[in-house]
Amino acid sequence: MTAVDKNIPDAIVGDIDDDWRLKLLGEKVLLNNSIVDESTDVTFDIETSEQQLQEDRESMPTQAFFEGYEYIALFFGANYCPFCTKFAPSVVAAKQYLEEKKCKTIFVSNDRDQENFDQSCAKVRGLDAMKYDTSKTAVMREIFGLKTIPALIILPNKAFDQDKPEVFFNAREILELDPHCKNFPWGESRQAEPVTAWERLWIHGRHGNWWQVGHRNVSELHPEDMYIDEHAVRARAGLLNICTVVMLMNVFFIQEPDLVTYAFYPFVAWEFLSSLVFGLTPFSPLGWLGTLCATILHPKPLWKPANPKRFAWAIGMTLATTCMVFVQFRKDMGAVYKPAVAAVVFTCFVATWLEGNLGFCVGCYLYNEVIVGYFDREECVECKA
Repeated sequence: MTAVDKNIPDAIVGDIDDDWRLKLLGEKVLLNNSIVDESTDVTFDIETSEQQLQEDRESMPTQAFFEGYEYIALFFGANYCPFCTKFAPSVVAAKQYLEEKKCKTIFVSNDRDQENFDQSCAKVRGLDAMKYDTSKTAVMREIFGLKTIPALIILPNKAFDQDKPEVFFNAREILELDPHCKNFPWGESRQAEPVTAWERLWIHGRHGNWWQVGHRNVSELHPEDMYIDEHAVRARAGLLNICTVVMLMNVFFIQEPDLVTYAFYPFVAWEFLSSLVFGLTPFSPLGWLGTLCATILHPKPLWKPANPKRFAWAIGMTLATTCMVFVQFRKDMGAVYKPAVAAVVFTCFVATWLEGNLGFCVGCYLYNEVIVGYFDREECVECKA
């Protein structure tokens, strides 16, 4: 999670009794009443009648609503957003824990009309809401730099007439990692201590041993879990992408099977096998080069869990082996050989291009969508951030 100081426009500060909470959230907050018990499943009845919603919607002056709290949590969501629907129960369930830490939570609707706002309120019953106002929501999205929803923004509830607040982004990710808010207020970074350039290239000391897949003690919430620098992973994906371009040229122009048998496959197989067992360093040639480039170009590492990355590399190893098998049986395959091997190589090309250029890991996506569901593994929330 990254803490960023945002400069709130001066026009907002000093308006409406010198309290920009009123400017952003309005003079009153809607009380979306419902008792949420931790011992029961949190479910949301979208069919809740509008009459019942209106009965529950008492209001309270905004300043009185936040009185006695040290922090404000703004949950941005909308009825049309399936990710908001999925994340909403986590926010509602965490409300009591946040209040114990003196943080008051409020729902900020990004809905397109009043009807959808009513349905959103039904989904987050138990979570009080800002009155429906698209203009105020647009102002907040601009101020806080929000590009996507859902989002959970944490603000300090103090000195609103003088100091400009510090805004904590990516609190959505941290909440899912720390649902009982034991570590709230969440710190500026999940990295416990800075990692030196040498420690990034060679795992040792407090981060573990050189033969480990990733670094330990780089996450406040999961110090014992292994993490890999995403910058290094993307750099290596770019290098692997170059390899796939060469192989595509071989399929259509060079047409030399021995290049695959004696050069390409041994190199790529070693690359993937060594990284699967030992991580990006020290035995993976492209992994080591990618880590070196990342260390030089990105002094601050971007840590991501290691297991989904290993799953992605296993897919890469499988595709490379499939290509090798096709080459060995090319005579038996006949006319099917060229389109088959081209399809495999092109798949590798697309996957490495997406990872290296867009930061989208196909393997990590499949890990969350397939492995988690069918093999009862824990979802990698940090992979989505």
